[in-house]
Amino acid sequence: MPSVQHRLFATIHRPALQCLTSPDRTKPRLLAFGLGGLVGLLIAPNAAQAHVRWFVDPNSPEVATFEPYTQFDPAVLIWIAIATVLIGTAIFLDSRLPTVPIANTKIRHDVMELMRILTGISFLLTAYDGALVAPHLHAHGGFGLFLVFLQAGIGILLLSNHFLHHAAILMLILFIGMMIQFGVVRSFEYVNVVGIALFLLFNYFPTDELRAKLKPYSVDMLRIFTGLSLIMLGIFEKLHGAALGQAYLSEYQWNFMQLLGFDWFSDRLFVLSAGVMEVVFGLILVLGVITRLNILVVAGLMLISNAVFILQNEQDEALKELIGHLPIIATALILLLLGYGQRLKITARISAKVASA
Repeated sequence: MPSVQHRLFATIHRPALQCLTSPDRTKPRLLAFGLGGLVGLLIAPNAAQAHVRWFVDPNSPEVATFEPYTQFDPAVLIWIAIATVLIGTAIFLDSRLPTVPIANTKIRHDVMELMRILTGISFLLTAYDGALVAPHLHAHGGFGLFLVFLQAGIGILLLSNHFLHHAAILMLILFIGMMIQFGVVRSFEYVNVVGIALFLLFNYFPTDELRAKLKPYSVDMLRIFTGLSLIMLGIFEKLHGAALGQAYLSEYQWNFMQLLGFDWFSDRLFVLSAGVMEVVFGLILVLGVITRLNILVVAGLMLISNAVFILQNEQDEALKELIGHLPIIATALILLLLGYGQRLKITARISAKVASA
């Protein structure tokens, strides 16, 4: 049965959506939308506390008995060496792989529209569940509920295809609010929101002069902040949060290495491996090398995770994963089809310095 918060959300925001998308929308109606959100903030009960990550109980025996790796464990040293080789290989291959042409104008327009729509859907559905950006980041307290309404408003603006530069600025404000609500480290796991906001802002800035200067950097912003998000997720969700990951694997049995016959590949090692690879994917994105190939692999792994949930009859978890992944999927399409941001690419910077020396 829907909670009081959900019913209140529907009561206030469905009329707001009709208001924003109707042909005769006016500024007073936007003001009414904002006041409605404020009323909801004042009269609704506090949202539930944040859900645990990994869909597992943090008090489970697997978490209590978990033995973390130390920095000098052989497995850790081996994975550091593998990561170094992979990043070096990516830099080496970048200038040797064929250059894929950028999509034509119509496809670029359609993909940017898809970015707006998928991000708007993700924001609205996550807000409806009382969460911020990610399904497990449930808001709490009056300030948290204000952020939920703010996120819903951003989603409506994105879907209505109006005031996009305002929506981008509000996304940056939302991220600042997330840092206040959940702390800097936990919020930076989803710093890709900043990249999406800057991408939209640089492309839809109302001033022609500023838009002309900033637009060439829009894809770079999207790529770099998505990479930073992957790095933070790899470190704090899988490496630092390895106990929850191991507990998850013991319940859902995602360790496919054992299914392939590698019995020695423990759940503990699997979580370490997944965390290191996520950091590697993120670093390669930040560096700007083999971006298309890299983001294609990242998006593919995310879609596989959703498919596995469905195969295991965990439809609720699959839906939550998909909702959270929608902005990343949209980002992947941007990087694949619009180019991969050459202005702030490490190899381009190195080449420029060598040429000027």
